[in-house]
Amino acid sequence: MQQYFSKKRKDNILYLNEEDLHHIKNVMRFKPGTKLIVNYDNISYNCCLNEDYLTVNIEDIYKSGDGIYIHAYIPVLTEEKMSFVFEKGTEMGVSEFTPVNFERCKFVLNKEKELKKKVRWEKIVKEASEQSRRIIIPKVNNIINVKNIDICDGVNILCSLDKENVKSIKKVLNEESICDKINLVFGPEGGISKTEENYLENIGFVKTSLGPNVLRTETVIINVCSVINYVKGE
Repeated sequence: MQQYFSKKRKDNILYLNEEDLHHIKNVMRFKPGTKLIVNYDNISYNCCLNEDYLTVNIEDIYKSGDGIYIHAYIPVLTEEKMSFVFEKGTEMGVSEFTPVNFERCKFVLNKEKELKKKVRWEKIVKEASEQSRRIIIPKVNNIINVKNIDICDGVNILCSLDKENVKSIKKVLNEESICDKINLVFGPEGGISKTEENYLENIGFVKTSLGPNVLRTETVIINVCSVINYVKGE
């Protein structure tokens, strides 16, 4: 079944977003009575499409809860790679994305371009959330600098290319350490600079190795989220 998100509920009726109307009527060509999954307030419902194409009747609950909250601090990359990170990160369970201008990032966006890109990124995570049947649509923040990164309680992972003074991913993420909040930082091609790593360590991130192989930047989020999903047993 196709999934959509709703921002309004009245009694047993959920209201669909008007921007989804074209997709429902002209792309998917759904008819009144079609069964849909609709998310509202962190709960997914099995629903039936009404004749106005903008409302559905709730039949029962499909699922609730969205697991561990993963906040990914991602480097600013090319458009193709950014799209990949947002899409696959959403599918793998990321709850919040914050793009970061690291020293070794090769691409810089001015404010006007950033605003346009953010609209596109938000569309990507929405569509990926619908496709993967997420309970929530991940939040996409504005681009920040490294020293604007702030962490809370939880597991704080700093993906590092260093061979010394790092912990393996299986020591950082295991059944004893995993909790409700995980903060993940990884850098662009060439990794995070020593100065940046020192700063992130000082605020509580743990330098973590993902193994002997050097991964492409856009592969890191799949690697780490796969470990998280394995450890939490989902």
